Amino acid sequence: MIRTRSRPRRPLILLRPVPRETPLHRVWAGTKVVSAAALSVAVSFAPSWTGFGILFAVLVVGVLVARVPRGAVPTIPWWVFAFVAAGAVLNAAGGGIVAYVRAILLGVGLLVLASLVGWTTRLSDLVDALPVLFAPLRLLRLPVDEWVTVCALALRVLPTARAEMRVLFAARKVRGRPGLRNPAGWWHEVIDSAGAVVSVSMRQIRDLGDALSVRGPRSAARPPLRLRLGDVVTVLVVAGACTAMVLWG
Repeated sequence: MIRTRSRPRRPLILLRPVPRETPLHRVWAGTKVVSAAALSVAVSFAPSWTGFGILFAVLVVGVLVARVPRGAVPTIPWWVFAFVAAGAVLNAAGGGIVAYVRAILLGVGLLVLASLVGWTTRLSDLVDALPVLFAPLRLLRLPVDEWVTVCALALRVLPTARAEMRVLFAARKVRGRPGLRNPAGWWHEVIDSAGAVVSVSMRQIRDLGDALSVRGPRSAARPPLRLRLGDVVTVLVVAGACTAMVLWG
C-alpha cells in the first residue's frame, strides 16, 4: 500500500511583505493604513450585500495589482470550517442565518484587508508613517512622541519575537511527543509553551529597556511626506468605494 504524502501546511505569516515591485507596494504606508481604516468603518456601518460586493471587488483588484502569490495565503485547518458549519447550522435553526453569513463575510473581508496591507508594506515604512499619522493629535496636547515611540518599538521587536518563537517551537518539535496525548497533556503543553514565550519576551524587553536607558529620551522623527500618483489613485478608489457603500448600502 502506497501512502500519499500530504502537502505541507503553509503557516500564518504576519507583517511580512511579499517581495514585489508593484504600484501598490510603492504606495505610502500611511495611505494604505488610512484607506484600510476607511473601508473597515464604511463596511461595518453598512454591512449590506452591496457593501460586501464593493469591498471584495476592491480587495480582488488590490491582490491582483500587488501580485500576491498563492503561497502567501496560510493553510486553513479543517476545524475552522467545522466551526463555521456548526455555527451556520445553529443560526439556521434559530432563524439568524442571514446575519451570521454577513458577520462571517465581514470578518473575512477585514482579515483579507489587513493581510493585504501587511503583504505590501514593510515594517520600516509603517514605523516611518506613524509620526505623520499621529501628528493631528498634537493639537490636543496628547503625548504623541511617547505613543509613536512605543508603537515603533513594538513593531520593530515583532520580527525578533517571531524568530525566537519559531526556534522555540522547532525545538519542541524535535524533542517529540512521547506517549499518547490526552486533553490534560495538551493543556500542559500549551502552558509550557506560553511560559517559554513569555520568558523569552521578558528577556528581549529587559535588553531593550537597558538600551533605551543608555540612549536617553529622544523625540520621534518625522520623515518628509512624499505622495505619488499611486497614493492619489488609491485615495480616489477608496473614497469612491466608501461613498458607494454608504449610498447604496
